[in-house]
Amino acid sequence: MTQRERLSIALDGGQPDQVPVTWELVGRCALAFTGDPGWKGQCDAHRLIGSAIFNLQGVGPHVGWERPAGYREHGRELGTEGGWQVSEQIIETPKGSLSQISHAAGIPGDPLVAKRVASFVKSPADWEIVADWLDAADEGHFDVAASHEAREYVGDDGLVNFWLCDSLYALANLRDSAEFVLDLMDRPAEMLELHTKMHRRTALAVECFNASAADVLVYDICWGSTSLISPALFEQFVLPEAQWVCRTLAPGKRVVFFTTGKTRAVLPQIADAGPHGVQHLDVLGDCDLAEVKQTFGKRFCLMGNYSPVVLAHGSVRQAEEEARRCLRAAMAEGGFIITTSDEVPADSKLANMQAVVRLVDSEGRY
Repeated sequence: MTQRERLSIALDGGQPDQVPVTWELVGRCALAFTGDPGWKGQCDAHRLIGSAIFNLQGVGPHVGWERPAGYREHGRELGTEGGWQVSEQIIETPKGSLSQISHAAGIPGDPLVAKRVASFVKSPADWEIVADWLDAADEGHFDVAASHEAREYVGDDGLVNFWLCDSLYALANLRDSAEFVLDLMDRPAEMLELHTKMHRRTALAVECFNASAADVLVYDICWGSTSLISPALFEQFVLPEAQWVCRTLAPGKRVVFFTTGKTRAVLPQIADAGPHGVQHLDVLGDCDLAEVKQTFGKRFCLMGNYSPVVLAHGSVRQAEEEARRCLRAAMAEGGFIITTSDEVPADSKLANMQAVVRLVDSEGRY
């Protein structure tokens, strides 16, 4: 059975010949293993390991908007500071300008790590400029060429996916996290209106996915975690759009909800929305893999709960034991994919990842 077939069957809740193994292997680890952080480098890293290709970043959705005169987004480099490369992004509108300062490439051996040191939205008044920026998006357009190239490049070695942040996450990226949570609580009507405006971007991205050659939409609802917001805010800001995404998928397409942190309190609503799979079932969150399997194993494919720290800092034996823990908890009757509980670190050990693939090939068979 091919990797593509294994992943497809598991995502549909079925039982392939063995448990599929993939990883949240994106730019940082791909750069370390192959020298290429792009989606092709990510594919090549999976092939080096022997794992199924999934969680690609950079294939899509590629969307854009036409805006009238007076609206512009651009960036500039500001030099270096304390070993970090400093850059600024600027949004200009007739109602004012917003800027964000980022630091990047400051960690030797892990140059893709970046940190935001000043956000676009610095006070609640800045949301008015964001609203104007979103309103000024006249006509959207998208490009699916990369998806066709990726479909050919991946072949039977996995599934091609688009990666999309939900509208709440897109808004949260504009503001420091603590202040954003306060805005959701203190200004719910204004934030819901902004969310509606941001949904236009999300809707265009889903349209792009439906028109593409990609197999799976990885829909990132990490801001739906109760580590960040309450279940009530989840129901207000995350759940309705998640339900809409599942209803809007074109025939033959699949969606996986990407979560982090604590999610057990909202997992029933996540299951009701109807995704094919849920990752990560965060090992540092509040989901017991065996309990989630018993409760929801017939409703969505479980993905994750494998600690990425073991791949970087554990021995081969520890990496194998972590895989056995996951298999014991969730492999029964299919509908399970071994993957990491978050992004694979850049300093992960190739030998550990290859050892897990070999172990599941022998002990993860049905």
